[in-house]
Amino acid sequence: MLYVQETLDRQTGLLATNTIGEYVTVTELGDNYRVGPKRVRVILHHMGVLAAEGRRYRLPRAFVERGLGFRHDNPRSKHPFDVLSPKCQALIAEAWDDTVADLDSETAPTMHRAKAALDAFRSTRRRELTTQEAVCWLCDHHPSLLHRQIADILGVTPQLVSKFTKLRAKQRQIDIARKAQLEQRDVVLTMTTSLLRSSRNDHHGRAPREHSV
Repeated sequence: MLYVQETLDRQTGLLATNTIGEYVTVTELGDNYRVGPKRVRVILHHMGVLAAEGRRYRLPRAFVERGLGFRHDNPRSKHPFDVLSPKCQALIAEAWDDTVADLDSETAPTMHRAKAALDAFRSTRRRELTTQEAVCWLCDHHPSLLHRQIADILGVTPQLVSKFTKLRAKQRQIDIARKAQLEQRDVVLTMTTSLLRSSRNDHHGRAPREHSV
């Protein structure tokens, strides 16, 4: 996205528009390097470009002041995001290959441990796990693994891993909704039973009326 900057010309009193360059979102940068949204953020965090803020990786405000990009904290989409300046993109390009290699060397032991744990679990079962079951098992027991890493462990494509993780998330939402419905039904049944008991107790506790002749 092409960004411009408007400055006031004090002599004419008019706004002058100056082009400051082509900015890209973090996800768009990942597309340029053919990596997914999660992977590019992990790489940029390892590089030091992004910092952890809650559950997100964001461009630090100090970097904004240095001209490395802009933060959009309250966009209309309600999902905060950052854009990276041409200067920042150039710095990333210089460090990209070394950062990826360093990150992969650090994550290799994690992948080996995950694969060993999966093989141990498989050995206890009477039948072989399906690919979908293996994906779900790795997601449950090793949530820090990226789709690409799970794909490498299982010898499948990242797209297939992504498909199964989406199905897993959808099934979990269905299970959560079903559990909430059952809990709500139990509450209603408990309240109904309590009201019926209370009504019976009131009925039996009433004294008989005396009838005058």
